[in-house]
Amino acid sequence: MNTGCEGGETAVKIARRWGYTVKGVTPNKATIVLPKGCFWGRSITASGACDDPSRYTNFGPFTPGFKLVKYNDIKALEKMFISNKDIVGYMMEPILGEQGVVIPDDGYYKEVSDLCKKYNVLFICDEVQTGFGRTGKMMCY
Repeated sequence: MNTGCEGGETAVKIARRWGYTVKGVTPNKATIVLPKGCFWGRSITASGACDDPSRYTNFGPFTPGFKLVKYNDIKALEKMFISNKDIVGYMMEPILGEQGVVIPDDGYYKEVSDLCKKYNVLFICDEVQTGFGRTGKMMCY
């Protein structure tokens, strides 16, 4: 991929195809859940799948099939999984950075992983900025 946005969009395509061919979701209803405060690019799809008015105001219509949930709220995420059987993926940045450096509670990633397994949802991690020093050191050499 050339950009993080392109990587995210490809992950969405893979998750949707998996949802239709493996999980058996309703045709054209595959849903990706993202946390509020996320940033994964400035494409039409990424802009419509966020809660930042500067990225979505006056740019619609947007790609359907995206829902937002409160970051670091495992109960809200499970409630969303229960309410929508067509969810195919939960895509998140391990460390949110659009509104400062936001790190979830200890154990959050494990709880998300467990929920994704329980409800047959792909856990998609957007690691682009984390790999470029957000954790305090470069992860590439």
